[in-house]
Order: sequence, then structure tokens, then C-alpha cells
Amino acid sequence: MTTESTYPLMLAPETIQTFRKKGFVLTENVFDTSELARHALGVDREVANRTSTDKRNIHEKSIYEQSFIQCMRLWETAPDVRPLTFHAGLAGIAAQLLDVPSVRLWQDQALYKEPGGRQTDAHQDQTFWPIGEVPLVSAWIPFDAIQRSNGAMAYVPGSHKAGPLRPVDITHSTEPHNILADPALNGVSPEWVSVDPGSVVWHSGFTVHQAAANESDGARRVFTIIYFADGFRRMKDWPVFPLDRARVSVGELMQGEGLPVVWPVPDPLPEPPGVLGQSTGPQHMTGQ
Repeated sequence: MTTESTYPLMLAPETIQTFRKKGFVLTENVFDTSELARHALGVDREVANRTSTDKRNIHEKSIYEQSFIQCMRLWETAPDVRPLTFHAGLAGIAAQLLDVPSVRLWQDQALYKEPGGRQTDAHQDQTFWPIGEVPLVSAWIPFDAIQRSNGAMAYVPGSHKAGPLRPVDITHSTEPHNILADPALNGVSPEWVSVDPGSVVWHSGFTVHQAAANESDGARRVFTIIYFADGFRRMKDWPVFPLDRARVSVGELMQGEGLPVVWPVPDPLPEPPGVLGQSTGPQHMTGQ
């Protein structure tokens, strides 16, 4: 295993300080052009494979599906995606931002916002899951240049310090409330972040964020990886696919099948789980 003294990509202290202050940070030039293109090709192929039978146009889809095509845990079904999901540089950055010696994988996912795709409602990620306040960070990896006009993200600076707020139903199965009006945010406005290919945006699990609509003629192709600090326990009993699959009960350590350690880098890399989730959308049951 790789140790913390040999991070492939060392962060400047100022970068870590920005993350802790604002709850998000941009790291530039994480990937070179050829490496990013190789990863993008692998993700593109798996997204195409998983969506090959869906012939609907965007206006025929649910409100949630109009926000993005969502394909989760691609590493489990696509060998070409595994090098990105287990990328040592990314995992090492996650460990540095969280200031922990070991991190595990919560999930990876492709979020492809189609041309004409609607905005993604402002929300916190971590309140979706029964994991309490475990240190958690997401890497947002675009394969193309991203501006507000084609689906950029915006983050409320400092919102992670408010802790867990009322969850937002971004699936629109119920009416989502306006988290930006929560008094805990003190009226702070979201900050839009443009990203060039090769760079990565990181945000805390409690950072309030949203995405703009895609007004361009091309898909906004983004891959995300969510990491959490090793050594924490499940806090609630409501259903969640990764913990239920790994048979993690309330009070037990969050580990097991599908929740591998990614930093320090495992050698060899873990094998995919035997039980898989759904091909598209939020995974809440088995049956791919």
C-alpha cells in the first residue's frame, strides 16, 4: 500500500485551507490531456452500454432524469473505468482534504447532463444517507470545459459549517424545498465555478451546491467519486444500497463488499462485488 508520505499529488497548504474555509476547492491540472481522454472513453462506453435501450427524448423523462443521465458504480461493471475510480492521485487528494490516514469509496457515478437538461436543485449530498457526520468529500471530474451555460456547478461558500440541513428531494417525488433560503446559510449566494478539462472540483458532503441547466448542443460529461473517512459507523437504519449490500447494520463499521479502501492504495485492487445495483438512476435495490 502507498503511504501518506508518498502522495502522488501533494496539495499546497493554501488549497487545503480554502477547502476547509469554503467547503469546496478547485485543483487544476490533475490529469493531462491523453490520460483524461482515456478515462473519458471508458466512462462514455459504459454509459452508452447502460443506456442503450432507452430511446426516450429528454422531454419524455421524469423531472429528475431531465437533470442528468445517472449511472452509478461504474467500476463494478466496467474494467476500463476502474483505473479512474481507484486513481491514486485522486484518493491521495481526498485523504489530504479530509486530513485522515485512510479513505474508502462510497460510490462513483457518471452524471451526463443532456442538451436541454434542466438545472439540478440546490442540496447537500450527505443528508441523503444514514451515515451521520463522517468526513466525506466528492471529486467532480469534467471531461469537457464547463461553464454556467452548459451545466457548471455552484457552491455556497462556508455552507458545510452549518452541518446537516433539511434534505432536499432532488428526485421530485415530493416538492423539493428551497435550501438556499435556510437561515443557517445567512443569505450567502452560491459561487459558480467554471472548470477546464484536467481539473477537478472537490466539495464537502455538507456543502450546499447546485448545477445550471445545459443550454449547449453537447452533453455535459462529468464523472464523480465520493470518498469517506475509514473507521466510521452507520448511524441510522433507513435503507441505502451500499450499506445494505455490505450487510452493515446500525452501529457497525462501514466496510465490506463494495466499500473498499482506496487510500492507502490497495494492491491488488479489489474485485467488483457479486451483487450489483440498477444500471441507471439512484441505486436502491439489486437487479442490474
